[in-house]
Amino acid sequence: MVNIGPMPFFCGSPLEEPEEFSTLRACPGPRLLRTAAGGEGWLVTRYDDVRKLAADPRIGRSHPRPQQALRLWDAAMFVPQSNFDTELGDHQFWRRVLTPRFTSPDLSAQRELAVPLLDGLIDTMLAAGPPADLRQMVAEPFATRLILDFVGIPSEEHARMRAWSDAIRVPGDRAAAEAARSALLGRLGELIDRRHADPADDALTDLARALTPHGPLTREQAIEAAGHLFFGGHETVAARIAYGLLFLLAHPDQYQSLHDDPSLAAGAAEEILRLAVPGGSWIPRYAREDIPFRGSLIRAGDLVVFALQAANRDPNRFTGPNLFDITRAPNPHIAFGRGKFYCLGADLARVALRTVCEQLPQRLPGLGLHALWAVLSTDKERVTGGLRTLLVSW
Repeated sequence: MVNIGPMPFFCGSPLEEPEEFSTLRACPGPRLLRTAAGGEGWLVTRYDDVRKLAADPRIGRSHPRPQQALRLWDAAMFVPQSNFDTELGDHQFWRRVLTPRFTSPDLSAQRELAVPLLDGLIDTMLAAGPPADLRQMVAEPFATRLILDFVGIPSEEHARMRAWSDAIRVPGDRAAAEAARSALLGRLGELIDRRHADPADDALTDLARALTPHGPLTREQAIEAAGHLFFGGHETVAARIAYGLLFLLAHPDQYQSLHDDPSLAAGAAEEILRLAVPGGSWIPRYAREDIPFRGSLIRAGDLVVFALQAANRDPNRFTGPNLFDITRAPNPHIAFGRGKFYCLGADLARVALRTVCEQLPQRLPGLGLHALWAVLSTDKERVTGGLRTLLVSW
């Protein structure tokens, strides 16, 4: 019998899932488990259950008493921040403002920028010579520049804001983390204010133009929206790219297939989104009211945690769920969530992943893992996880 708890669970290999998930998926409905931060929360692991509850309007990000809300992690990034009474309306307002920029037709410019950006990073890595850390030299700077430029963060501020972000994602010193969060959101507010006088072609300008009295947003709502873009953006995509490349290089036949047929890149990106899950994609939410579900009663204020990694390996939905297959079709993964909180940046993340899957095998057909034992070092300090290194040779 697997010892279940506390959550989140950890796994010795990023190519696998924690052993607890197979046991939990065999049980009907959610399970009430201990969390690493203390207290209990409902863990949802089955694909159909995650889809249903994630789309339920009785589930939200906010809590009526934020300081009393149970947490999955003791990290400032996951303190409930939204206004409980107005959360859904606020979320709809800023999504309506930003959706045109984040839809596929409007991302053509990002596709054009992504290829030369990636090529330049590959050139730098090649000049340095093997072995090289693909995460540090390619995945991280590629995602940071592509996404933060799209949001509207000046390049000279990337390092400082990423340092604040790191502090927010690391459990421990709560005062320091809260100070970093306050500083980051304060700076985002200043950048939004700057866009009134100096507009640009970016998401922060969209938010600035929507501020009242000219539009539907208050300044606080605009800052909240910018925070969601920042926290859910570059670091998540960078970690996903590095994990995805690990899966590809651990399956050299599939990496070779991408070299032989770049049109497979779209499918490869989707399989990476399904299976290569840094940190396990533990998504904490809160019940806004009592919810009877599959024989259990989730009470108002309860922590509800969606385990997307478990859902995307559910054998009731995927054939060969633990197999990495870039030709998998259909591939109805829920890596970006579902319902009202479906990731706004999903298409932008796909641009980044597809670009890497198209270009890297063409530039480096002989790329391979340098030392597997070093590759498998994962970051357990930050709640968003990820690889510490991805050492490669060619």
